[in-house]
Amino acid sequence: MMRWSFLPLFLAGFLLPFTAHAQAWTQPRGEAYVKVSHGRSTAAEQYDFEGAVLPYADNVDGDAFFDRSLYLYGEYGLSDSFTLVALLPYKRLTVEDAAFEYTTGGIGSIMVGGRYNLKPLVGGAGTPQTLAVNAMFTLPAGYTRNFAPSIGPGQVDVQASLNYGVSLFPLPAYAQVGAGYRVRTDAFGLSGSTECQPGRDVNCVVDAQPAYDNEWLVNAEIGSTPQPWILVQGLLQGVFSANAPTAQTSFTASNPIATRQRFLKLGGGVTLYPIPQIGLSVQGFATPYGRNTIRSTDWFFGVEYLLR
Repeated sequence: MMRWSFLPLFLAGFLLPFTAHAQAWTQPRGEAYVKVSHGRSTAAEQYDFEGAVLPYADNVDGDAFFDRSLYLYGEYGLSDSFTLVALLPYKRLTVEDAAFEYTTGGIGSIMVGGRYNLKPLVGGAGTPQTLAVNAMFTLPAGYTRNFAPSIGPGQVDVQASLNYGVSLFPLPAYAQVGAGYRVRTDAFGLSGSTECQPGRDVNCVVDAQPAYDNEWLVNAEIGSTPQPWILVQGLLQGVFSANAPTAQTSFTASNPIATRQRFLKLGGGVTLYPIPQIGLSVQGFATPYGRNTIRSTDWFFGVEYLLR
């Protein structure tokens, strides 16, 4: 099995709300992959609904948004054709405005689902191509969704994607691309809300059940293993709401979850393997394009383990 077939991209909670872990390849039967990541996202600016760059918060100089979160991600091969996938995030968010600093933390929205190998559609065993369908459910873990900043939107989501991958052998490299769609339901029963007290609850959002728009999802990745102990990656991910963002669907600085958003994340990563089954990774991302979203810089530091 090629080393890159079980190597991750990144896990970024609601800022990058879909996982991508070599999405075109499944785990072999009985094998598992686990990764623990620490994410550090920081922003001093935002993109408004038309794409203009503005300060993240009025009358605040410098950084005003801070995400310091942990992610536990795992895969298990139930068969050579089907892999179980799960993500458990612990979110810790801080935002600042001219008068207050708000911090919230807790278990966010859990993601569970699976990946099914469609390789027979693109070639049999031994060919350099692969194809897989990924399906995931996003399930809030009981948090209070209208605290600001919220650690998640609070509703159940369902998403599916189709992912194609190819080995570039004899080069020690690979590439994969994918596209999908997320249905953002109005099922808020797995999260809670609290009644806001005017003038008292400065970190409470009155609208506890926003109407979130469905989203198109895209990703692309190219990677190389010039030596067996190192993987180098170039990464792209994007989220595009089905309907264009408007001024009425913008987020507030105190609670940066927009009902409609569009953005691209570009980045790269390096993973080192002191032994074949353990990897130490660092990945960094910028946000060159966005509408109704944070213009953040994102760093992720991870330890991964392959159980055979």
